[in-house]
Amino acid sequence: MKTAAAVGTPGPDGYAYERSQLDQYLPASLNAAARGLLAPRQAVFGSGPPSQLPPKPLGGPPSNGLLYANGITNGTINGNADASPAPNGGVVKGPSENIGILETVQDRLQGADASSHGRETPLTHGPSNSLARAPSIPPASNHTLTSPSTFVNILPSPSSVSTDPKAAGSRAISVKYRPRSSIPSRMPAAAYAQQCVAAAYASRLNPYALHRGEQELLQDHLCHLHVTVYLNIRNGILRLWTRNPMLSVSKEEAMGCAKDYRWMNLAAFAYEWLVRNGYINFGCVEIPVAPEPPKKGRPKEGPVIVVIGAGTAGLGCARHLEGLFNHYHDALTSPRVIVLEGRRRIGGRIYSHPLRSLESSTLAPGLVPKAEMGAQIIVGFDHGNPLDQIIRGQLALPYHLLRDISTIYDIDGSPVDEARDATDEMLYNDILDRSGLYRHKSVIVPTAEGDRDLIDSGRDVSTSDGLTVRQYEEARAAGTIGLLFPAKRIRRGVGHKTADIKPTGAPLADSTNVDENPAHLACQTMGWSLKDGTSVNDTINLDPVAKASPFQTLGAVMNDGVRQYQQMLPLTPKDMRLLNWHMANLEYANASNIGKLSLSGWDQDMGNEFEGEHSQVVGGYQQLPYGLWSLPTKLDVRTNKVVSKISYDHTGLGKNRTVVHCEDGESFVADQVVFTGSLGILKHRSIQFSPPLPEWKTGAIDRLGFGIMNKVILVFNEPFWDTERDMFGLLREPNNRNSMIQEDYAVNRGRFYLFWNCMKTTGLPVLIALMAGDAAHQAECTPDAELIAEVTSQLRNVFKHATVPDPLETIITRWGTDTFTRGSYSYVAAQSLPGDYDLMAKPIGNLHFAGEATCGTHPATVHGAYLSGLRAASEAIETVLGPVQVPHPLVPEKGKTLDVSTLTAAPQKRKEASLNNGTRLEPTGATPNGISPEATRRDAYDKAIWEAIHNELGTPPPRPARTALNPFLLYQKDYWGKCRLQCDEARRAATKDPNAKAARDEIRQALGLMWRQANKEEKRPYIEQTEVNRQTNTEIWNRWRSDMVEWERKSREVKERWCAANPLASWEAPSPRDSTNQPATAQHPHTALPSIGGHSTPGLDTQTNGTALQPHPSTNHP
Repeated sequence: MKTAAAVGTPGPDGYAYERSQLDQYLPASLNAAARGLLAPRQAVFGSGPPSQLPPKPLGGPPSNGLLYANGITNGTINGNADASPAPNGGVVKGPSENIGILETVQDRLQGADASSHGRETPLTHGPSNSLARAPSIPPASNHTLTSPSTFVNILPSPSSVSTDPKAAGSRAISVKYRPRSSIPSRMPAAAYAQQCVAAAYASRLNPYALHRGEQELLQDHLCHLHVTVYLNIRNGILRLWTRNPMLSVSKEEAMGCAKDYRWMNLAAFAYEWLVRNGYINFGCVEIPVAPEPPKKGRPKEGPVIVVIGAGTAGLGCARHLEGLFNHYHDALTSPRVIVLEGRRRIGGRIYSHPLRSLESSTLAPGLVPKAEMGAQIIVGFDHGNPLDQIIRGQLALPYHLLRDISTIYDIDGSPVDEARDATDEMLYNDILDRSGLYRHKSVIVPTAEGDRDLIDSGRDVSTSDGLTVRQYEEARAAGTIGLLFPAKRIRRGVGHKTADIKPTGAPLADSTNVDENPAHLACQTMGWSLKDGTSVNDTINLDPVAKASPFQTLGAVMNDGVRQYQQMLPLTPKDMRLLNWHMANLEYANASNIGKLSLSGWDQDMGNEFEGEHSQVVGGYQQLPYGLWSLPTKLDVRTNKVVSKISYDHTGLGKNRTVVHCEDGESFVADQVVFTGSLGILKHRSIQFSPPLPEWKTGAIDRLGFGIMNKVILVFNEPFWDTERDMFGLLREPNNRNSMIQEDYAVNRGRFYLFWNCMKTTGLPVLIALMAGDAAHQAECTPDAELIAEVTSQLRNVFKHATVPDPLETIITRWGTDTFTRGSYSYVAAQSLPGDYDLMAKPIGNLHFAGEATCGTHPATVHGAYLSGLRAASEAIETVLGPVQVPHPLVPEKGKTLDVSTLTAAPQKRKEASLNNGTRLEPTGATPNGISPEATRRDAYDKAIWEAIHNELGTPPPRPARTALNPFLLYQKDYWGKCRLQCDEARRAATKDPNAKAARDEIRQALGLMWRQANKEEKRPYIEQTEVNRQTNTEIWNRWRSDMVEWERKSREVKERWCAANPLASWEAPSPRDSTNQPATAQHPHTALPSIGGHSTPGLDTQTNGTALQPHPSTNHP
């Protein structure tokens, strides 16, 4: 297998190599052709008798086994920590079926069998222990298919990476699609539905409602009643992926999630949307190139995308782009992804530093002891963490589950009483909750939701009322749904609503009032005794401080809360130390002193947390970026490439290509560029942009904060602490030891406040001390010897009854002075505005941005960085190919045969050939390879029939457009400008920004409120006009149906007369004509003439705007 790096090219460790660095770790029995990726149905297993091999998979389509290996090299000290509070312990949940195992990074390889997504064996759950890795147990398959099959001519992939509009339509192969083929036939519908709902939750999607991106594309095409059907299909596709992320979900499998041929286009769109946006087929999984007939022509260079930065975001983006290139494969183009990394290694703020002082005897063979210099904690695998599929599902890395901190030691070395700790923690939480009352109120626009009962029971809706999602949602917002339906059309049991599950993100409004929870009552509930003289009317009032400034900080308000509680409670210096220990933990989560955090937005990602036990990867977190780099094939990563300037095309029109300049003089020309460097790099203006970044981008860069969190790593000869505890804490005192002034504690509270016990992950007696808040900045300028002496002294103070020697090996991180990051991770600073993270993520022309500071839902985390890489990859592909196309028609009417040519969800083409009257030409394309001459002749005969019909009768009567049936839409046209001005004024008053403007959704909500509050006289003209429009629509459509029936009657006469004069047996196809003599008629290969027969009026399943009707075949599938 070819690798991205050629002979002499620097590898991810900064050294040149002649062959793949991982080749040395592959079994010697494998020849060169077998290395890297295995052929279908092959797997490599560790040594052992044949009886230990996993059983062979039964049934199911062929699978692609992946041979997983990895390699870790050394690099400079740098790092980043996931922002998280103290982790929780729990039970290990095993990964999906058929998991390949990557047990080592350097010396050991073990493969695993990978089988079909069709297996229905439940997920494996491991025992409850602290060290777990994913099992490799391929269960037997019961993938039975009972639905009849059909072969359709369809493009093997939705489109081509080629920008040539003709490329997508130049080939076709026979593909087998069967409804229900991916739905287990023996599983109860409710059980299957439960698995689908769980899969949606595990993919960060609402199983009962459309994602906003889905709604934007579908709202004008999808009937609101069919949202339920779409969600059932989409959730079913997610189920295939989450149950076996070792294999990519194929389009055939995705189409098999539809329960009827009528829903095939819904399945095609759902599959394309999920693939494009990285909800399925992401990570270290092979995306097979779709088979296609050979092409004639000279190969040409495809788009070049340069990714700057080889951290989790950059590698995740590049890996997803490679997968999308395979998904949209074109034999005549060769798109490329080039990753530029300034360091000698990959991983970015993930860096597992090798420990040299001792050799571990407890780690698995081949694993090397490594300490985490940066990111360290996985904050839960459940409820949507994409690292679940990669770490546990694809790489099968061993991991250690963390338990809650159990002991905190005071300044005299004695453990703090647990009851005392609990009461102080509750007081801290109360102050934090009261500060949370001032958070920014997010405006969350709900999306269309399906029928929960039907989704939970695995059933679809078959009816249709002709109302699109947009029409229904606008009527719902305005409260005019009842006016859309005549009374006789409202059926019991058929309904639709807007998503009402608890939205993610910050709450819409505060549900708690301070007056409802008076301070004295809260104190008594927490177990505190009030001071003498405290009245029951005494409470905490944070308003004077909180509202003193529009950019108030969280620290100022919390400090005020502590001061007020000091007046009510008998707090002691020990209580102050405990309260500030929890504040130090909050500063660790945000990489900043709480005095710099925005009061209204510091927890703007609230509600998006993942669930499950926190954990650490055994053998080093850096196995993740190395897996992304190397599997299934190596990415083209160029190390030691320090970028100095980016000349980009800010218009995004493709007129100018981007040039990336490096400090060594080398330049890279690209069509698209994805910048994944840290926010610290942007703040320090380390890279020159030409043209300069716009003000809205630099404003967000300057307003957001980029903090520092440092570590002190200590390696000892023998452990002197309780090795069964994953962590312990230290209370710190202010310079004035018994001070009761809250501000005095800020300087020292984060200094060695928490120690991680890393024996389970390194195999050595290793402690990692955290430096948070102000202490992290102190570590940047304090000599190593002073820090080591202080931390050793603190340990000797705690463990007085044990011998605490000097450490054998020490490492101190200083992220603030690291020239490649300039800090650790982002936080919401006091000057930040709502939406700054979104502005950070917004592209500028062909310049895209990724990284944890661009992921507003999961900032300061590895998974947030990875998700941002998936987003940037999707944006870059959309710039090249266009958005995911909605098939047309999306859902045919009952009794209509699905036009198989619409099953492809190709991007929008730049140009459509058309007639003078607006009738769209159907592609007639060359005969694809594999089609018999007789079939080709029959196609030509059918085209000739259509040509004769259109020459004599012309095109069918155009489908009439509907006039507005929603009075609110008419009202909206008259009042939009007035409402917009009012909303703009309100936005400016709220943000203190004279140039602020209200979002479109805010204006629509305000308009809906205006309509609901309007009196009957104000609404009357709009309602009356709606009734007139309804009657007019009925008359026009009745006349059109009559004209269509007459046109079809005449077309049958023309067909019979022409066929009688030109029987197929003796008919000869005319010779091809040049472009100046092309027949200007709609051609319909592979179709028969439309017939009204026993079906509803033909052509009504097609929706066009002012274009001629394109009849669809009337024959049914067998």
